[in-house]
Amino acid sequence: MVLHVLVLALGVQLPSAQSTDRYGLVLMEGRDTAAIERVTRERRALYAEVLVPNRARFVMAAQLDSLGCASEVDERIFPWGAGDGATPLRHVNVRLSGDSVRVEASAGGVSQSLARPFPQGRFVQADESMAASSLLLDCARGMRVPGVDSVLLAGVAFPQLHVISMRVRWLGDSVMVAGRDTSWAFYDRSGVLSRLVVGGGALVVQRVTARDLDAIAFAAPDYSAPAGAPYRAEEVRVRVSADVVLAGTLTLPAGGAGRVPAVVTISGSGPQDRDSHAAIADGWRPFRQLADTLGRRGVAMLRLDDCGVGASTGDYGASTELTTAADIHAAIAFLRARPEVSAGRIAVLGHSEGARVAMLVASQDRALAAVALLSGAADPRAAIRAQALWQAEHGPGGGPSRDSVIATVNRRMDSLAAVMSREVLRWDAAALARLIRAPVGIFQGATDRQVPADQADSLGALFRRSGHRDVNVRVFPDRNHLMVRDPDGDFLSYGRLPSARLDSEVLGPIADWLVSKLGERRRGR
Repeated sequence: MVLHVLVLALGVQLPSAQSTDRYGLVLMEGRDTAAIERVTRERRALYAEVLVPNRARFVMAAQLDSLGCASEVDERIFPWGAGDGATPLRHVNVRLSGDSVRVEASAGGVSQSLARPFPQGRFVQADESMAASSLLLDCARGMRVPGVDSVLLAGVAFPQLHVISMRVRWLGDSVMVAGRDTSWAFYDRSGVLSRLVVGGGALVVQRVTARDLDAIAFAAPDYSAPAGAPYRAEEVRVRVSADVVLAGTLTLPAGGAGRVPAVVTISGSGPQDRDSHAAIADGWRPFRQLADTLGRRGVAMLRLDDCGVGASTGDYGASTELTTAADIHAAIAFLRARPEVSAGRIAVLGHSEGARVAMLVASQDRALAAVALLSGAADPRAAIRAQALWQAEHGPGGGPSRDSVIATVNRRMDSLAAVMSREVLRWDAAALARLIRAPVGIFQGATDRQVPADQADSLGALFRRSGHRDVNVRVFPDRNHLMVRDPDGDFLSYGRLPSARLDSEVLGPIADWLVSKLGERRRGR
């Protein structure tokens, strides 16, 4: 899953022809520092490094036209903590060229390109960069007509490549920007934009000096058990190879007699920490919530930082779904060697792309006691088509026609297999289902726009046709791809969710199913 920091961020005073401005930006969500950004601004270019603690590092360069509009943005994405020689997760270049927007993207050693008509486009915006997003304020200022207090701008934002439309209005010493959210930007006495407030204060971006930015220290993530919990949390290391050691947290129920069942989690696409944390709303941490719920019911859980993410070693940019499956096999072997764990009562739980990896792991390990699939796709190609259609039909400002979207996705599916999901698009789900012997639980959100809800029924049908007799399908009303309450499920609007927590109506049934299946296995192993 890719992080969307905010739609609009902090702008700066346009520098003179020879000046270079270096400064920092701090994004606050409540009292928490969600991200920082180091910025170098020149008259016709902007360079930035965005650091999202324990998640990712974005390196971005924007080229500006004569009005100050970003006409081209180049971005490379690395996992958090990746060294200088690490492989980028993704490299994307988006530029306006005549009446079109052109995109070059590469990941996993495979590249793709596309062009889309966009005659009204004035700027390119990288969602991950606060400074790059802010350039539309300079663009609006350059286009402003004397005596008119507002400017309407059309642009394209990526990674989704959705068209956005924003009206910038000047009100004294502040600026109001109305789009998908309303933002307020404030100037200091020298005319430099110093602060931005989004969503009534849910997000606040503050400009600081480069020296002040260097003094900011990110707190290490806290994976300890909450006070009074009937389980303990142990920091562990799982060795996969000479180069890859996965860091994780093992939660173990306290005070029980005998060995306990255990669950291994598998995150979705993109670099994820062990909580599968995303900085939206109050923070999405589904694996931490599941660990707490299961720990209180006598079930251990092992959750891991992805390869090359957080405290884990390795190169995430060079990883694939097959290498992730190898990581999970190592995690299962680690649990089977633990004296507190019942080796015959181990389950895997995967979310989104992690659900497909869970199927692969379970097809190769017949001793697993259960397989939980959250927001998983029976046919990832169908899911990608549905996601692209939703984006085209519901993105701000409209988009290409339905037929055009389907034709484009179908034509580029082979390259999408490498750039977006790699091997996972080429796996035969029916063949995997025939090899899985463990009970299967399929859990899905009814308003999921990334993997439509009908994929849950398709997955269930695959297992039943293979002769599998223990398949449970549960679709939760008003839940999105994150399994969070969301009547619309619009993945372009996750940043506006009032809460990103899984509630008891989701956690309860998942935990009930896992406890029932893990309890049915032999307890002595």
